[in-house]
Parts: sequence; structure tokens; C-alpha cells
Amino acid sequence: MDSEYAHGTRSRLFTPLSIAAYVTWGAITFTSAPFGRLGRAEPAAWLGIAALVAMIALFIALAARAFEPGRHRVGRIAAVMAQGLLVLVAQATLGGGAVAILLIIVAAQLFTMMPVGWATAVLLMLNAGLLALWRTRGFDAGELVLSLLPMLGFQAFAALTSMYAERSERRGDALAELNAELRATQRLLEESTRSDERLRLSRELHDVAGHKLTALKLHLRALHRDPALSSREELAISLQLADELLADIRAVVSELRQHDGIELGDALAALARPLPGVRVELHGRDDARVASVAQAEALLRFAQEGLTNALRHGQATRIDLRVENAEGRLRLGIDDDGGGRMPIIEGNGLRGMRERLAAFGGTLTIEQRAPRGLSFRAELPTRAATAGATA
Repeated sequence: MDSEYAHGTRSRLFTPLSIAAYVTWGAITFTSAPFGRLGRAEPAAWLGIAALVAMIALFIALAARAFEPGRHRVGRIAAVMAQGLLVLVAQATLGGGAVAILLIIVAAQLFTMMPVGWATAVLLMLNAGLLALWRTRGFDAGELVLSLLPMLGFQAFAALTSMYAERSERRGDALAELNAELRATQRLLEESTRSDERLRLSRELHDVAGHKLTALKLHLRALHRDPALSSREELAISLQLADELLADIRAVVSELRQHDGIELGDALAALARPLPGVRVELHGRDDARVASVAQAEALLRFAQEGLTNALRHGQATRIDLRVENAEGRLRLGIDDDGGGRMPIIEGNGLRGMRERLAAFGGTLTIEQRAPRGLSFRAELPTRAATAGATA
């Protein structure tokens, strides 16, 4: 699990936008570093380099999600604003105009974490500080404005690009979730149809064919008791074939009734869709059998809610769905390696899950996992499902 989490962290650290930020930071730092002053151990020069290093360190921490989205939203915003202040510190101590370009990286992050109005205000304040620093160096006001305008344009471009990229990613995730839900519902409907057909066929065989074969055997036995016919080989063979056919029908009916209920395996597999940077595995698929469509729907919605929490709120890189069916109880577990921590605030989704499960005599439990992540557990009495569905 640690290796899965490390893989997810690496994938987030090396997105195209992150790589562009690293390249930009490296180029600006190399061209702005006053090697002569550093060699003379001037405190201001070393302070400026330290500010640049701290700035990229905060960027990497955010990219690796050291500040968990949702839970540490204020910390994430503070980390981005701190990057902007560190750029100003580096500008003040190192001089030149290249360092200010790093505000483009700050702008790209601000507009993905704050409302547009607040992000714009923060960015304008940082640029006002930059303008004040340039002004203290005796530059002409008109030249300063002309120098700042292209930089503002680049910041706006980076901010809009990152903002629309994030919105596009969210829409893609929402469409993927909807598509997975539709596929799971389709599998559930198909399995429900198959289950109904199996039940109808088993009843037809038992009630119609079985009844008529039993009547046929009774008539054949009556004929067999007739002294004039009892020695006929054809009658003995007919009796034997009737016995064998009735036994075969009973065996087929028993086989069909063994598969009563709803198979959830295909529907759960449809929900456990592949996502970039996330590994979802389903264990115990063959044990995912319940007694009614209503019970199957309750468990399917539980799985969907657990996956959504792990992905959207916990930012998990690995999720395990585990199914156990023993001693008349079905247990469905969802384990993730995300950043969720107990206690959690239960919203309408989780409260709805508790109510759905309780209608069938089931329970929902949520526990903290070690070293990280949450464990969701749904448990239902499989034989009590029909009663719950009709209540």
C-alpha cells in the first residue's frame, strides 16, 4: 500500500503543469543567482536564494498534497500566498526583473483554490508590492507600468489555463462517475432480469412438467399392475424413462434455485472503474449475491458513496472493495489509503446509506486505518432482505 501511495504522489508531482513550474523556477533561479555575491557570503544574496528554495518547496508540498484538499483548505491557500511573499523577498534581495516572473506560478495556483474575486485581489496586492520594490530602485513610473503589464498578462494566462484545466478535470471525473453508475445500474437490471427468468423457469419445470410427469408415472404404474401388460418390456422401459426424466427435472430445478437472488459482482466491477493515479480492486466477487433487487441497490449505492468519499475527499491512490458472504450475512468493505481521518462529518450521502441498510437490518461502520485512510463496512443479513424490501 505504501508503494501505491508513493506512486500516486509521484504522478501528482510530475503533471505537465508541475513540470513547467519546475523548469521555470530552475531557469529563473539560475539566471538570477548572484554567484559573486554568494561567493562573498553576502547575507542578502543567501536570503534571496533561500526564499526561492522555500518557494519551490511549498509548491512541491502542495503538488504532493501534503496539505489535504478539503480538510486543510486554509493551509493550502496560506502556502500559495507564502510563495508570493517569498518571491517578493527574493526580488528585494536579489534584484533584477527575472525573479518576478515566478509570480506566474503563484497565479496558476491561486485561481484553483480561491474564488476569482479573492484570487484577483491577492494577485493585485502581490503585484503592487512588486511595483513598490521596483519603485524604490529609482525606476521611472511609466517604464515600471509598461514592464508590469506584460507580466500581468502572463499571470492572467497562467491563472485562466490552470482554472479551466481543473474545471475540465472535474467535469471529466463527474462524467466518469456518472458513466460508471449507469453501467452498474445496467448490470443490476440485467442480473435482475436473469434472476426473474431463472425463477420463472424453475417454477414452470416444477409445477407443470413435474406435475404431468408424476401423473404419467401413476398411469404407467397402473398399467404395470395389469397382469396382461406387466410382462411387456416396453412398459418397463417407459416407467424407467419417466423416473429418470422426473429425477432430471428435479435436478435442473434444484440447480436453478441454487442461483436464486441477485449477483452483484458485475455491477460492483462496473463501479470499480480505472482512474488515472487510482487503483481500484474488487475481492470476493463471486460472493456478492443478495436476495432481492432492493438489497442489491442498497449495497450498490453504499459502494458508490464509499468510492466517491475516498476519491473526492480522501484523494486516495488505492481502493479495495472486499465482499464476504458467510453465516447468513453479507459484508461489503471499502478500504482506501486517502487522507481521511476520524471523526468525519457525515453528510446526506452517508446518512442515507445508514437508513438504506437499516431498512434491511444492516449496519454501517467507519474506522480509521493504519497508517492512513478510512475503512467503510456495510453488513446485511442476506435472508432478511426480502422482508425489508416489502416493508
